[in-house]
Amino acid sequence: MKLYGHPLSSNTRRVQMLCEELKIPYEYRKVDLSKGEQYRPEYLKLNPNGKVPALDDNGFVLWESQAILRYLAVKHGAATWYPTNLKKRAAVEQWLDWHQSRLAPEVGKLAMHTLFLGAKASPQAIEDAKSGLAKILPVMENALARQPYVASENPTLADLAIASTMAYLDMCRFDLSAYPRISDWFGKMKARPSFKATAAKGA
Repeated sequence: MKLYGHPLSSNTRRVQMLCEELKIPYEYRKVDLSKGEQYRPEYLKLNPNGKVPALDDNGFVLWESQAILRYLAVKHGAATWYPTNLKKRAAVEQWLDWHQSRLAPEVGKLAMHTLFLGAKASPQAIEDAKSGLAKILPVMENALARQPYVASENPTLADLAIASTMAYLDMCRFDLSAYPRISDWFGKMKARPSFKATAAKGA
């Protein structure tokens, strides 16, 4: 199984984290985004969106990181991470969708303008992202008052997806002191070997 990605991609990292958690062997193929390798014809055959990651599982090609998470969890019978019970699975799906549609766009905006754009960064975009997060993060904070992880008593695919994105907030030195439950949750996720093993060097 080949996983095409980039060390600074949270999308790639969450797939790597699941592979580490489940001890799934994989061959990592770096796609150098700074050189535009994601737009090369040979890579676009794998992921026509020109994004990472892409998975090649013995000829079966899949893109979109959260779809890859679901595929691998089902293939490897990881019912703890992706429950088979309808209601428990729906809770995981809810948080995966929340992550994708609510959290990730604002964190991505903050990270892009804080870490990657340099002189082209927009202070207004940073403030807008922080304002958006002030509306979004309380939802997660309140959920963690009911249980130790976002969807259940145990970590699931939703926690892996969210933790990989929250790592950008760490890199941006975003202050989570107003969200003590999120801080505690993130501390637990950061302590997992899968999180440590997939950290970009210097990150």
